[in-house]
Amino acid sequence: MKALLLIMLGGVLVNNYALEKFLGVGPVLGGRKYGSAAMGFSVAAVMLLAAAVTWPLYRLLVLLGAEYLETLIFVLVVLLVVYVLGAMFAKSGKPVGAYFPLVALNSAVLGLAVNNITEGYTYVEALFAALGAGLGFVLAMVLFAGVKSKINERYVPKAFRGLPVMLLAASIISVSYTHLTLPTKLE
Repeated sequence: MKALLLIMLGGVLVNNYALEKFLGVGPVLGGRKYGSAAMGFSVAAVMLLAAAVTWPLYRLLVLLGAEYLETLIFVLVVLLVVYVLGAMFAKSGKPVGAYFPLVALNSAVLGLAVNNITEGYTYVEALFAALGAGLGFVLAMVLFAGVKSKINERYVPKAFRGLPVMLLAASIISVSYTHLTLPTKLE
């Protein structure tokens, strides 16, 4: 159980997909058109469901000797998961359903599915990695919502307004993430 917690905490803090791996960073750095927590939780839900489906599908591809189809199959799974979740939320009338088309284009979801296989995780480890990556994405979205609000309160020279100042903020935060480490064993 401790190893699973380390995998999950690693995805939230140390191996954060948006801040350390720079996967799916578009919505994090994006303008006001993206909601912070709602978009983050949409990505987290898709990550968890995609990991739950892609891991067994990859094992099936290995049995069939068709590992070369991994990326194609994973992309189709991500699109299917996004479509199903989007349809479910559209019927419920929840506003979070509007984010699912954006999630389909998020590279962090596909990157997680591929990394789960590359890391050699078991099914349960892959689910914990997905949960950690999703929560880490939520953390990055909320963190940058705060950064954006502080930047909007301050004077920013014209040359740095918009994306340049956000990239500068992302680089500073990412540098702090490179110095984080988790113990290999929880005492």
